[in-house]
Amino acid sequence: MADKTDELLTNYYSGLIDTKILLRRAELQWRPNDDNAGIKSLNKHTRPLEDMLARYEADSILHELTKQRDAIKRLETTFSEETKQIVQMHYDRRERLSWVVISLRMNLSERTCRTYQKTFKDNVAQTFNELDIAV
Repeated sequence: MADKTDELLTNYYSGLIDTKILLRRAELQWRPNDDNAGIKSLNKHTRPLEDMLARYEADSILHELTKQRDAIKRLETTFSEETKQIVQMHYDRRERLSWVVISLRMNLSERTCRTYQKTFKDNVAQTFNELDIAV
């Protein structure tokens, strides 16, 4: 990877961020056994859904992953469909397309495709910097 922004965009377009969010939620749902197994407490409450939602809200890792995903989604809507397709083809690890193939599919020059990708990447880095989101 060239830098952290490239890695983040690769993770987003390859579906890795969504997978990390699902895995983190699954980790937070799992609860180890109580130390006081078998001892009944009068003040013990049983609100599993509320407890799980509170764990989701309090978890900083899940919160950061969600902020990253949502920021890229919002930023994506401000660009043209052509730019979105170029960026997706470039960063999706599942296909691993070269710039030559991308330029042929988009019917644009290779240099133009690289310029669109660079503009998008710079805007993502700037937005993350302004919003103070970890990359």
